[in-house]
Amino acid sequence: MKKTTFLSLFLLIFTICNAQFREKTQDFGFHQHHGFYLSMSLGPDFASISDKVAGSYNYVFSGTGAQFDFKIGGAISENLILHATIISNSLVGPKIKSDGVSQNTSNNVTMGEAMFGAGITYYVMPANILLSGSIGLGNFTVIDNDQKASVSSDKGFSMQLKAGKEWWISKRWGLGVALTYGSTNLTNSPGSGVKELMNSNNIGILLNASLH
Repeated sequence: MKKTTFLSLFLLIFTICNAQFREKTQDFGFHQHHGFYLSMSLGPDFASISDKVAGSYNYVFSGTGAQFDFKIGGAISENLILHATIISNSLVGPKIKSDGVSQNTSNNVTMGEAMFGAGITYYVMPANILLSGSIGLGNFTVIDNDQKASVSSDKGFSMQLKAGKEWWISKRWGLGVALTYGSTNLTNSPGSGVKELMNSNNIGILLNASLH
């Protein structure tokens, strides 16, 4: 009788422990931020880019374009992620302002801005709110499809701040929205001793998808 009771108790404990172990194993990685990280964002970008040469000209390019944001890396602790960052902004047919006078450009003119760098992202749980910051090197490119010409600036300091909210749509995928602010500041040397001071301000409203 005692042997039967002991065996039954052992089987009960074993069953409970085994069930808990299987549950924890199945839940590992479920709606958690650890391991491999991949994030992609796309949405409208509201940009202003100034181009100034002291004693010569001061142009401001502005308008609405598109922003693409790509991050890849991994968690260094749960909810804290270290990643490489690639950002691309494209402003088609920007408005140019100089000496208080504004004029529109052709839609065949595109001003691009790119950044390559690194950053960190932190998820506030269980709300699944993301806070992110990246720094790196950025530059500007002007493309004129009418003239079939492209000119790129030197590289300089670039940064991005990002905040958003994600909702789980599967075990490891999150989908949400994010607000970004970015800026690139540099001194360009096109030649003949000319020094252009260029800086930008970008605000993006992005659809954000992340794999954890």
